[in-house]
Amino acid sequence: MKYDYHIHTEFSPDSRLIGSDLVAKAIACNYDEIAITEHLDLLPHELSACGLPSLTRYRAAVSKLQADNPQLRILFGIEIGDYHRVKDFAKSLVNEIEFDIVLGSVHFLPDNTNVAMPMPKPLSREQTIAYYNYNLDLVRNCEFDVLAHLGVYKRYYPYVPDESYVLPIIKDIFSTMIDKRIALEINFGPLRRGYANLHPENEHIKLYKSMGGKLFSIGSDAHEIDHFDDHYSSVPTEFSTPFRYMI
Repeated sequence: MKYDYHIHTEFSPDSRLIGSDLVAKAIACNYDEIAITEHLDLLPHELSACGLPSLTRYRAAVSKLQADNPQLRILFGIEIGDYHRVKDFAKSLVNEIEFDIVLGSVHFLPDNTNVAMPMPKPLSREQTIAYYNYNLDLVRNCEFDVLAHLGVYKRYYPYVPDESYVLPIIKDIFSTMIDKRIALEINFGPLRRGYANLHPENEHIKLYKSMGGKLFSIGSDAHEIDHFDDHYSSVPTEFSTPFRYMI
């Protein structure tokens, strides 16, 4: 099947993608299923800049899209940024609403460096280790469905770096995910930014599979209409069965 489980529309403050336009393009491009996964970013500096989104208004908007477009399966989802740092607050919000899919992701380092944005220089060894340790904290201590864009800090890199020194942490991340049945997102968004690989990279996907990982999700992380479906054909067809049909 053709699907995308990581998309942001007008309820995410950094998105310029309109939900109705997204659905029209998804139907035109023969998608079977999409998930709208708006940001839920709850760190203090994020709340002071963007405020707290209305999850009830967001749910109503998705419900209308679902009712108006029965030929496309539309999931109501959320991406909880840095969930491990705001766990109790986030749980108090999302427990009130039934989501079809919950993504967990890391956007910030301990010093609040935003690794999802273009950076003036690559992360240092220490910063890279901190990033993966945050992902390990996330999968160990939070309950969600999909680990999103592992390695996001590299999506603007002009090269694929050698990071063999973090492999033990990545193995711990994957082992925890397999035990907790958290799916691994195959994020093809880096390809539209000029990065020469998926997130995570092919070698890490192979490692996850060799450890017994079987649950996958595909995500574009689209924030604009042109982002959606761009480079989708570069994702290997072996991931065409989404995790929720295998659990």
